[in-house]
Amino acid sequence: MENFYAEEDKVSKKDWLTSLILCWFLGFFGIHRLYAGKIGSGFLILYGTIAAACIMAMDLHLGAIAFVVVGAFVLNDFLNILLKCFKDCYGKEICKDTLNHK
Repeated sequence: MENFYAEEDKVSKKDWLTSLILCWFLGFFGIHRLYAGKIGSGFLILYGTIAAACIMAMDLHLGAIAFVVVGAFVLNDFLNILLKCFKDCYGKEICKDTLNHK
């Protein structure tokens, strides 16, 4: 009985599929990190995207490099979410698909 409660403490209450969809469609805005409670890094990705857009307005090549850098972070998050290794702000893994459970 104790193992059941210990396992529940390691799993986040956030939904896995919601995190995956947010990262896929709104990853460059950091919405998936804000959903996971990682406020600082979520706004940092948003700031990086805005900065990359401003740099791109001045120099196309440097802006593209900036977007690649931000995209690398988003891709890393997407793969971690897809493999169910992404953690919320409390260090709990977001791996439960609550949409399929009653």
